Amino acid sequence: MFHYNVDEDLTLKLLTRHNATELFTIIDKNRDFLREWLPWIDSKETVEDCQNSIDRWGHKYIANTAINAGIFFKGRLVGMVAFPDIDWQGKKTSFGYWLSPEFEGKGIVIRCVNELIKYAFDTLDLNRIEISCAEDNGRSRALPEKLGFVKEGILRDHYYLNGDVHNLVVYSLLKSDRGN
Repeated sequence: MFHYNVDEDLTLKLLTRHNATELFTIIDKNRDFLREWLPWIDSKETVEDCQNSIDRWGHKYIANTAINAGIFFKGRLVGMVAFPDIDWQGKKTSFGYWLSPEFEGKGIVIRCVNELIKYAFDTLDLNRIEISCAEDNGRSRALPEKLGFVKEGILRDHYYLNGDVHNLVVYSLLKSDRGN
């Protein structure tokens, strides 16, 4: 099972059914905040919905097609980071991430993503990582910009969420960009 120590405070690991209640509690408590940018929030209405997602993520991990990991800060689940689909033939993946708002501003996501970039290039031997964000989601866009991702372009009216259409900004980082 995937278990990665980022530093003394942060651990990334696959969630199990044991984490379903905790995951649901975080989502439910922060539903309005998370709903602003995450289209799947309303599909998590019960602990069972979270259990089903955890099962699906586990199957994808076993099939070697994705890594969906919980972010544990000082032992407490505070969010998630993911390679939701790994394209082995194309040697590429994308990032997804979210964090409970009470833990923002501590550098948690940037530390996790930075370590997973190393993991993707050095351990998985991937060549390309993409991050896509709604153009008007400044907080999410700040992450790839801080980590040296290249802004490749904007997909116009690409992201439908909460009754509105948003442009999607696509960023990428190549293994060669990191000097690997």
